[in-house]
Amino acid sequence: MPSSGLPLERTALAWQRTALSLMAASLAVSRLAYGRLGAWAVLSAALGIPLTGWVFWISGARYRARTGHEGLHSTGGVAPALLVAAVCAMAGTALAAAWLS
Repeated sequence: MPSSGLPLERTALAWQRTALSLMAASLAVSRLAYGRLGAWAVLSAALGIPLTGWVFWISGARYRARTGHEGLHSTGGVAPALLVAAVCAMAGTALAAAWLS
């Protein structure tokens, strides 16, 4: 039986805000680290943008599945794992830029 209500919508929106914030932070870190790391700084954005885009999509798909609008198989924690990977890529870029300064 599908669920509905504001808690599901708030959760989906929180995941989407987190993904968008991380995407913006990934771009900002890449931009700030570009002077020290050159093209290697772009790697943070190249990893962060698709990973956070996937999280953004998963959050919407999970919301639609739980409210009965479409079927979705269990993602088994994929969204948190992708967010962790994007944060690690961004943190690695920031640490490398700080180490080279």
